Amino acid sequence: MKAPWCDFWRLVLLIAAFLIWSLAFIALYGVHGAACAAGWANADDPWPLRLTLIGVWAALTLAAAAFALWTWRRPAKDGFLRRSTMAIAVIGALSTAWLGAPLFLVRVCV
Repeated sequence: MKAPWCDFWRLVLLIAAFLIWSLAFIALYGVHGAACAAGWANADDPWPLRLTLIGVWAALTLAAAAFALWTWRRPAKDGFLRRSTMAIAVIGALSTAWLGAPLFLVRVCV
């Protein structure tokens, strides 16, 4: 008989990629909002804040990609849940990568 906490951690793994995505969303928009409100970036030199945001985005995108790779290399114990976790991990990594696209396209603070 399996312990009930095993099923809990399998479900956590199922949503972990989107937990990383939500952490990236909160971190990027939180740092951006705080920095713009505090006047850390100006129109003359937006690069310190832009590079900070790109660094945060890159770190969390790498974390999402590493999680996706880890789920890919996990040994197969259960079929459907493993395939679902892998698919969601890849989708989560792609969404985290897509989340940073505005960093390269728009002005940092208006």
